Amino acid sequence: MEQQRKKQKLSALRKRIITIVGVAAVVLITAIWIFSSNSSTPTTTSTTTTSSASGSASGSTTAITQAQADQRASAAGCPESTAQRVNTMQFASEPAISIDTTKQYYANFVTTAGNFRIALDAAKAPHTVNSFVFLARHGYYHCVIFHRVITDFVVQGGDPTGTGSGTPGYSFVDENMPPTGYPLYSVAMANSGANTNGSQFFIVSGPSGEALPGQYSLFGQVDEGTSVIKILNAAGNANGVPPTITHRILSVTITEK
Repeated sequence: MEQQRKKQKLSALRKRIITIVGVAAVVLITAIWIFSSNSSTPTTTSTTTTSSASGSASGSTTAITQAQADQRASAAGCPESTAQRVNTMQFASEPAISIDTTKQYYANFVTTAGNFRIALDAAKAPHTVNSFVFLARHGYYHCVIFHRVITDFVVQGGDPTGTGSGTPGYSFVDENMPPTGYPLYSVAMANSGANTNGSQFFIVSGPSGEALPGQYSLFGQVDEGTSVIKILNAAGNANGVPPTITHRILSVTITEK
């Protein structure tokens, strides 16, 4: 009988040990899981890069860093700093009309964000298109930054000083003012009041821009490379000046047919 009681006690002791070990294992596993779930180890995000200095991202909406944009600008002969004035060209008066308003003109942009093309409306905005073509053919826009980019509103550039206050030395009349807003990716002149058009222009990049009042001379429409406008738009912010990424115009070539 005594031997049987000893066996029962030993069996009970073994069960308690097994239970304690099991509970300890569960606690240990749970602790490991909680620690791993709350780990503060940061994750890294890789950025896809493109290697062309001439802006081969025209078919992509891949983000471009400031360093990449600056590298492309440097390869095109632009100043190292985006804050540096890129030319001091000034003209005494609006250029005489030299375009043929029956022809179709295109402005082919190469930028640090990629390439795009604007179809210019010479028939409806002859003074604006003539001035733009004149300045582009003089290399006026080479290395000029997009100094004001408000996301889903406008992408603005065309000022060699990069401040938003620069002019080519002349101004000209308003024309082709739309009564019902501006289409997405349309291009119009920035101004500081009636008939103060100069060299600065903007591209409508979202709904807020489409709702602008008809106070700006509409003279073109981006018809190729709208994905690049999306890249420029994404480089903006709510304030606009300066953009999150400052992109530059590397060249504007005018073609006609």
